[in-house]
Amino acid sequence: MSRLSRFVCFTQQVVEYHLGYRSNYIVGIYRHPQILRRYSQVASPKDTQGAKNAQISSNERQISFKDATFENTLLRDACSCSICLDTSTQQRRFSTGQIPLDVRPKSLVQANKNGEYEVTWTAKGVEDHMSVYSQERIAQLASPLWRYNNRWRFARDAVLWDADTLRGNLVSRLYDDYMNDEEAFKDVVLGLYRTGLAFLRDSPTKECTGDMEIVVEKIAKKIGYIKETFYGTSWDVVSRPDAKNIAYTSENLPLHMDLLYYESPPGVQLLHCIANRAEGGESVYADSFHAAYQLLEDDPISFYNLTMFPITFHYRNDGYHYVYTRPLIELDNFYTKPTPEHPVVRIKCVNYSPPFQAPFEHFVTHSETAERNVEFGEFIRAFNKFEKIIYKPSQQFESKFKPGDVALFMNRRVLHSRRRFTLTSSTQGNNDDGSYGRWLKGTYLDIDSFYSKLRELSGL
Repeated sequence: MSRLSRFVCFTQQVVEYHLGYRSNYIVGIYRHPQILRRYSQVASPKDTQGAKNAQISSNERQISFKDATFENTLLRDACSCSICLDTSTQQRRFSTGQIPLDVRPKSLVQANKNGEYEVTWTAKGVEDHMSVYSQERIAQLASPLWRYNNRWRFARDAVLWDADTLRGNLVSRLYDDYMNDEEAFKDVVLGLYRTGLAFLRDSPTKECTGDMEIVVEKIAKKIGYIKETFYGTSWDVVSRPDAKNIAYTSENLPLHMDLLYYESPPGVQLLHCIANRAEGGESVYADSFHAAYQLLEDDPISFYNLTMFPITFHYRNDGYHYVYTRPLIELDNFYTKPTPEHPVVRIKCVNYSPPFQAPFEHFVTHSETAERNVEFGEFIRAFNKFEKIIYKPSQQFESKFKPGDVALFMNRRVLHSRRRFTLTSSTQGNNDDGSYGRWLKGTYLDIDSFYSKLRELSGL
């Protein structure tokens, strides 16, 4: 059975299981499975030429080309003339809400001598407006695949991994090459997206470079702007007495993601190893997307429950009180156009961080769960299945930091943990002068900064 068929089956099971629940995501696809079939076809070269020499017709609401029909209002909104779009800033000069509902072509739409389609828009009470659309633009608007690839073409290169798969796809480059060779830099950024994890080797084993710039911040800034948090622009990961965060102890730190109690958690985390004389303390990584897709394939009902049940995360310590509620699996709710190149369900991010999970605040009582057709027991069953996947040894990649190593990972995809470590008296270091037996320096990137650089390097 194809993945598309499995998902249609998944939606049917879910609707039958949660009869009466009104989710546009589920019920809409269930009632109209032809939507999935229609968008499962990739636009061929012939399709992209569909507007050429087409018979064009229009009425009060629509304009129809050979292979596509558009609402008048949508096509008017797509005008990119200099009146509608500033040629310098490439920003709009009008609002969608300003488009009259009765806008329509004033006369028959025809191709000019350049093969472009000229449309004179008219509506009651406003001046007529001329728009010009190339054949290529009409073909692009008609193609769900083009619209997706225009922003997310690199998404098809993502690699879902277990430990063995990662070893064959992991990008690891020298620090000097990353900083000075654009091809090496591109390799790291694209590799970081593909697997969610990349490494740099032989970085300076000092906190700052000769120009007094913090090394990990310098590495991050080559990609984009640093995301400052209540930890600052960067922070030290060291074992401290009376720590306010489990990461600042020598105890075992389970798989998790950072700052899920923020409305917008960091997209990328970087950790630079300055010193490591500890016994133990290995870092462990797991691909939460791989686990989620595996759960979708094995138990679609559990997958669905993890997209619907709200989990509250919080941090309340040291004068701070952060809290945010989100499901374990978040889907891209606007991604409804699957193709053979892209999965039928696009996971936006995963939210898993048991150390910072708060008591449940939604659907707590029986009456609440009955009203929303959710069962806490079913959610726990799904949660347990997800954890069994991510904690399989075959799903985990283990690595121990060496001084000069830098790990870069996607915080909303790759789970990270650290095994317990010990420091003997001979490896403690002298904390008074800023040295530690095990010393990592960390920083964050906002996901938008990362995606901006990724699109630039991908030619989008």
